[in-house]
Amino acid sequence: MPVDQKNIESYLEGATRAERFDPYWLVTGNDEFLMLETGDKIRAAAFAAGHTERIVLELGAKSDWTTLVEATTSYGMFDDKKIVEVRLAGAPGLKGGPVLKDLLSRVYDGVSVVFFVPTPDWSSAKAPWWTELKKQSTVVECNTPERRDLPAWLAARLARHGQSASPDTLESFSDLVEGNLFAAHQEVEKLALLYPARELTKEEVESAVLNASHFETAALLSAICTGEPARAARIVDALEAQAEPLVPILTFLSMQIRTLIKLRSGYDRRITYVKGVFPTPELTRGAQRLTVKRLSAALDVCADIDRLIKGLPVRDRDSDPWVELKSVALFLAR
Repeated sequence: MPVDQKNIESYLEGATRAERFDPYWLVTGNDEFLMLETGDKIRAAAFAAGHTERIVLELGAKSDWTTLVEATTSYGMFDDKKIVEVRLAGAPGLKGGPVLKDLLSRVYDGVSVVFFVPTPDWSSAKAPWWTELKKQSTVVECNTPERRDLPAWLAARLARHGQSASPDTLESFSDLVEGNLFAAHQEVEKLALLYPARELTKEEVESAVLNASHFETAALLSAICTGEPARAARIVDALEAQAEPLVPILTFLSMQIRTLIKLRSGYDRRITYVKGVFPTPELTRGAQRLTVKRLSAALDVCADIDRLIKGLPVRDRDSDPWVELKSVALFLAR
């Protein structure tokens, strides 16, 4: 059963009042901060419900899965209730799959198991172990808020401390912490200490909040696909300031541009399925927005940037590859 990450606290409060606790939990998603925070909330509720013992297991395809069997089955009538936290790195493999399936087929009195699994890739998402895990567990999705949702996320966090801010201030705050919820949380806590229980001004936020934005390369692709040139430029500047290696960024971007070309070529021929391509909503939007001609021109610029990185001069190009990367990002995002 899915539980919205925003409503997890009220769900857990209801479970505590009813003196029951779900036997299986699945905390998944792409945001490490939200997964850790959700795990803390589930653990606190479990303790409130009488689970006084905690066992933490790190499991993978090559792990000894008998440790999970022992942790869940070794519970006696007079033993303390316990919570077993399983941090699963990737697919359980040939050894873990059957153990996991057998475990999920029954409920163990006094034992609650919480699985922490980052969002699997497209192949694992179709695997029986993942399907069964989602089916038998209370599922909490923990995904990073999209940029357009970040001001509302920050407003809700500020409200916990009796604080508020104007839409313009929240937008500015979002620019400073986008892509890094760990930093966003820390800055909200800092602002609560500096300016308790009142409305914050833009100047107060900008002077107090460190520029903690940490952009991943995927965020650049997102800005390009959704047509946000200012955001795309800001992300390139941030990637350069963070001293991110340019080669993997360029490799990733070039690969995604080729994917967009395949998708758009298919759409132009009224083909909705392209073999070997698994479009995300963002890629679909980008392919619908950008033409093959524009994408191909951008891919040519990426080839020139590759030469610049290798120290080779390229006619009519700036000698700084970061300048050219921002140029191609703006060309695609406009």
